[in-house]
Amino acid sequence: MLDWFLSVNAILRDLQKKAYDARVHLVDGDVATAKAVNGYMISDYKALRRAWEEAGFDTEEFGYLGRHIHFGEEHDYKDIIQNDLPAVEAWAERHARQGGAAAIHVGFEDLLHPVVLESAYKQYQDGHLRDAVLNAIVAVFDLIRERTGLKADGQGLVSEVFSVERPLLVFSDLESESGRNDQKGFLQILTGAYIGIRNPKAHSLRHDLDEKTAAQYMIFASLLARRVTEARAP
Repeated sequence: MLDWFLSVNAILRDLQKKAYDARVHLVDGDVATAKAVNGYMISDYKALRRAWEEAGFDTEEFGYLGRHIHFGEEHDYKDIIQNDLPAVEAWAERHARQGGAAAIHVGFEDLLHPVVLESAYKQYQDGHLRDAVLNAIVAVFDLIRERTGLKADGQGLVSEVFSVERPLLVFSDLESESGRNDQKGFLQILTGAYIGIRNPKAHSLRHDLDEKTAAQYMIFASLLARRVTEARAP
């Protein structure tokens, strides 16, 4: 099962990179190249389906991934990167763990949410650690704005979107005490990330980051991005 997981994860990473490329080409107006990349994505998707079916799993777990690849518009690639691939990856990890195979060793890149990978990983690789951490947190708040259409930022944005009384997005069932605590807790965590991480990194070029600390910040931002991605309308 470990071999299966690693194989599937490699396909998902290839799909992710190609979705980035196709989206960039569409934004640049290069429709022909985007279409060519989409053809490779279709081949990867077929390989993913084969691996899934041969393992006896339900391809309904792919959600709208196949449909978004088929249509191949800019907003489809955005959905693939932000929603479809993280969901399929979560299913793959769940199947692998339930299969009772050897422990799964997940690398740094595997822990990064797609929006953090896209906005901060290159800076991290190039040694621009402050920019990597700042971009990772900013990407989380960009994601909140993209999901809601709001223009606000910081505490004001978070309070409006994740209010317990009149939320635009909810993390859990607000009818239960644990769900309300989840909502309140992550509202405070997001606010703290903006005040305690984003603001200091944005207002000064000085920092005390090393590679390990910057990576931890990026993984933390990825957790926040994942919760925002999975949040639903009330």
